[in-house]
Amino acid sequence: MKQALKALLPPIVLGFMLASVFILPRHSEMVESAISPELPLGYSIPGWRGIKVQESEKERSILAADTRFSKARYTRQARMPWETESAPVEVSIVYSGQDMNSSIHRPERCLPAQGHQNLVGKTCQLPLSNGKALSFTRLSSQVPLKGQKASRLNFVHYYVFIGHDSICHTHLGRTLQDMSDRVLKGYVQRWAYFQVGTYWAPELGITEQEADQKVQTLISELLPRQIDWQRLD
Repeated sequence: MKQALKALLPPIVLGFMLASVFILPRHSEMVESAISPELPLGYSIPGWRGIKVQESEKERSILAADTRFSKARYTRQARMPWETESAPVEVSIVYSGQDMNSSIHRPERCLPAQGHQNLVGKTCQLPLSNGKALSFTRLSSQVPLKGQKASRLNFVHYYVFIGHDSICHTHLGRTLQDMSDRVLKGYVQRWAYFQVGTYWAPELGITEQEADQKVQTLISELLPRQIDWQRLD
């Protein structure tokens, strides 16, 4: 009997929270995310060159009108004149609006629409240059190519959701936190979906380990300067 009650408790609690969203009065206040949209450009990060990237029309069309974007592409500076630039690292910050379901996305939904296949995800904890550590969802995927030197490109992506005073590395965790805030705290967090990724392929002389290390290094150097840590501490 006790085991049956324990098994029923989580869905009952979740059902109560979902019902409360519609039963209890809503508060219109939206509190801003703790991450800044001002991604460093040029040579602001030692060893990296950042270039602003405009979001695509397709990205805008599938998300709510009050969604905000901030995107940049980073390349490692060549140490020697004869060295070629390595594969760029793409950084994307997408800020949600009032409707959390239509104004923020996650790679598991958007990447397959962009031709990515065989998505595999896992949780990873990454150390940051300020001594902190955050949990991320790491995704790997492949995109088939035709008429290219590489028969396919392999991708590695890391993402996390950053709210006003909360950080969640899964879509479910963010959704539950959002419902709790609306019901118990009376406000809506403007969540920022932070994603960093790059590609690798043996035919291009880039290994998965090199690509992974490059992405982790940029995250470690970038996030400490982008987040207002006082809100989260």
